[in-house]
Amino acid sequence: MPAARSTDRSNDEVALGRVVGIFGVRGEVRLLLYNPDSGWLFEHSRSVVLQGPDGARQRVRLVARPGAGKRVLGALSGVEDREQAREIIGWELLVPRCALPEPEPGAWYVDDLLGAPARTTEGRDLGTLREIHPGNPVDVWEFCGAGGTTWLPALAENLLEVGAAGIVVRHEGVLEEE
Repeated sequence: MPAARSTDRSNDEVALGRVVGIFGVRGEVRLLLYNPDSGWLFEHSRSVVLQGPDGARQRVRLVARPGAGKRVLGALSGVEDREQAREIIGWELLVPRCALPEPEPGAWYVDDLLGAPARTTEGRDLGTLREIHPGNPVDVWEFCGAGGTTWLPALAENLLEVGAAGIVVRHEGVLEEE
């Protein structure tokens, strides 16, 4: 389960993922992308901001490529050996929102949904969307409200309305905290 996305960034930046490990001896890193199906990072060398858990920021160039299986590997400018790569494990990859393509109809950026109010088709208030936990084969959405924490498998049949203004989910899909 990935760490919560940082909220210490400007609204004009989007978190694409984070550094989760080291690959090889030349400073390449393993990346966890919040949208592993997107090929946007693989198209060109990209300018990204690395942001550490303490808020430290560094602008770098990233060349990303698919690795074995579902791995994504990245070479970052200025990171030239294993020790430098080890120092940035846990850092997030941020890009300016204006550098990203507009989401297709029925798609959205996770950053636009976090904090959005949610309710069920029966009108039950779930609170707000706190986190999206990547899963295999399906992501799980975590809501936090006055009634506690609830989860929802992010299946198309469970997500009836999705947008920054609010989320409406199928009541039968909600999993209660025990």
